[in-house]
Amino acid sequence: MRDDGKRWPRRGRQPSSTCCAGEPVGLTRLDLGEFEALAPQWDALLAERDGPFLTSAWLAAWWGAFAPEDRLALALMDGDRLVAGGCFREHRGALASAANAHSNDWGIACRDLAAARRFWEEVVALGHRRFALAPVLSDGRGAPASRAVLDAAGYRVVEEALEPSPWLELPASMDALLAERSRNLRSQVGRRRRALEREGELTLRVVCDGPSLEQDLDSFFALEAAGWKGREQTALACEDTLLDLYRGFARATAADGSLRLYLLELNERLIAADYGCVFDGCGYLIKTAFDEDLERFAPGLVLRAAVLESSIEEGLSRYDFLGGPDDYKLRWADRLRGRAALYAWSGPGAPVAYALRRHFRPAAKRARDLVRDRVARAGGGR
Repeated sequence: MRDDGKRWPRRGRQPSSTCCAGEPVGLTRLDLGEFEALAPQWDALLAERDGPFLTSAWLAAWWGAFAPEDRLALALMDGDRLVAGGCFREHRGALASAANAHSNDWGIACRDLAAARRFWEEVVALGHRRFALAPVLSDGRGAPASRAVLDAAGYRVVEEALEPSPWLELPASMDALLAERSRNLRSQVGRRRRALEREGELTLRVVCDGPSLEQDLDSFFALEAAGWKGREQTALACEDTLLDLYRGFARATAADGSLRLYLLELNERLIAADYGCVFDGCGYLIKTAFDEDLERFAPGLVLRAAVLESSIEEGLSRYDFLGGPDDYKLRWADRLRGRAALYAWSGPGAPVAYALRRHFRPAAKRARDLVRDRVARAGGGR
């Protein structure tokens, strides 16, 4: 690791722990190139449940796709060895997680819980008066450490629950999985698949790499844009930065074999597709799309069953649907993983900011929901 003098000066509070001989001291600020050089060490620090959004592949693609001016990585180093690190956005005195609507999770890479706490002590010592960390996995190793250190340093902290993310433990066979689902779901999977097979040859292609990768990505982006997402201008193909992000991540994960593009084809025509990956024995659904002209055949449902069967045959132990608890996910999932947003303030304005977030925003939301409920009931009575 090159030491070019970019050690962060401490402003304000000092870390609560005392440095001993051989312990890492201070944070190093990394640019994108330096972060990528540390990628193998970064990924080696990730735990089993950290998931793809904490990997160097995702973070480098995210960093490269979006404006880099306020993006940075903070690394806690022991010589040339990475002890802990996190990617952030810095803006107007605030430090926020390097994440947006396309990041299902956010957290830090760390050697252990002690390293996580030490990292957050160093981060807090930088003197930022505001923190906005989301979406944080409730069972992530760095989450309790961040809250504990901020509390100990005198910050006013608010933790807000976000929508939980559905996932399931994969059994030994597809028959076992279906046996645990409802009779209605089992019946629909069989009927919809047979109906599609009567229309022609139905195949599932699993793309991890290879010469067709770019063409297959183009096909996925086109399929997603052909439906309601395209009409509402929310499809990935509607924004170059999003294409850069998902292409960049696909190329990086294809290089290490963890990419999974599941392409359901009818007579060689793409009718449904998943963009996902595999990390530490778990399959992840990042994006999905289906041909809405064939909605009567439920190609998305047929694809979901085929993907889960492929995941079981591959020997994966878990499958994470990511995102919120949508109905089509809950038909298969048997567990929910908690996520949260963490906000913290210090300084003269902290009491007001804390009160607004902790008390007034929830009260306003409850009032808004009550009005909507009354309007909906009044409308239903007409």
